[in-house]
Amino acid sequence: MISRQALEAIIRDGLASDIFRAERAIALLQVSGARADQINSGQGNFGELFGVVQEALTTEATLAVARLYDKPSTRYPTRCLIGVLDFTISHNQELPEIREPYQLKLALSAMNAPEALLNVVDAGGAEFGLAFGKFGDELLSSPERNENIARLKALRDKSLAHNEHVSSIDALTWNALINLLDLAKQVVGILGWAYFNTAYTINGDYIMSADAKRASRALGRLLDVLYVPGAT
Repeated sequence: MISRQALEAIIRDGLASDIFRAERAIALLQVSGARADQINSGQGNFGELFGVVQEALTTEATLAVARLYDKPSTRYPTRCLIGVLDFTISHNQELPEIREPYQLKLALSAMNAPEALLNVVDAGGAEFGLAFGKFGDELLSSPERNENIARLKALRDKSLAHNEHVSSIDALTWNALINLLDLAKQVVGILGWAYFNTAYTINGDYIMSADAKRASRALGRLLDVLYVPGAT
């Protein structure tokens, strides 16, 4: 059984950590991709180097999001979104009272949650945990998201974690990967306001996204030094 304290640690050290790693990798990929012409044709001949870096960043982002959507395991405990939602349903009576109802309602509104779910906030922590867990399960079970999760896990299991001999693997678009990442950010933000008095989101904006982009801003400055005359 997951205690409330353990649940908070799963969100902080598991989900939030993997969200950060995925967003950092994606931001670095966006900067290096946007300046690919400079990298490939500019001085220094760094195209091959950045190609290797981009491959590693793609793997990092894919594995981080895949961990978010792992299935719970009693043998190998995983810090995953499904496990957190399952806990809010099956152990909702162990959840504390809502810590920040106003901010929680703002976060729910930002993810276009139904009005009925916003109303449950006033009913208390146990009732909200049950209702939100079911709502989260519905979001995960949508046909499109289900298909994207299956593709993500196939890519991870058959290509990245293991080198299986398969004829092909269905591609997962970057937009689909980012959509899965965005849902995880919303869930973390809502549970942070609901039970842990932790501000992961403000009006639906994930606070740590700015921190995750620090490395990509540094990369942009480095590329300026390399390719922009007069830059320091």
